[in-house]
Amino acid sequence: MVVQSIAFSIDEALLAFEQQVMDAPLTGLVLRYGQFYGPDTGFDVPAPSPPTVHVDAAADAARRAITRGSGGVYVVADAAKTPSSDRATRELGWDADFRIAP
Repeated sequence: MVVQSIAFSIDEALLAFEQQVMDAPLTGLVLRYGQFYGPDTGFDVPAPSPPTVHVDAAADAARRAITRGSGGVYVVADAAKTPSSDRATRELGWDADFRIAP
C-alpha cells in the first residue's frame, strides 16, 4: 500500500496515521512530500521554506515507489530544506531535480 503524506508539518495525528500504514497486514510505504510547486499548483517557484518538491518530481517518485519501493517512509522533497531524502534517492533512484520537458 502506498500512501501520501507531508514532510513540512508533521504532528502526532500524522505520525499515528503513518504508523497505521506500517502496522497494516501488508507492505506499507509512505511518501512524505514537500510543498508542491509547478504548473497548476498556484506556486511557480519553490517557496523559501518549507521543504518543496516540483509536481513532476513528486509524480516520478510515486511511479518509482510503486515499481521499486519497499516498506517504510520516503521523504520526497528538496534535500536542502527537509529531513533527508537520501533513501528515496538511493532506493528509488529518485532525483529531486526531475522535470518533464515542456
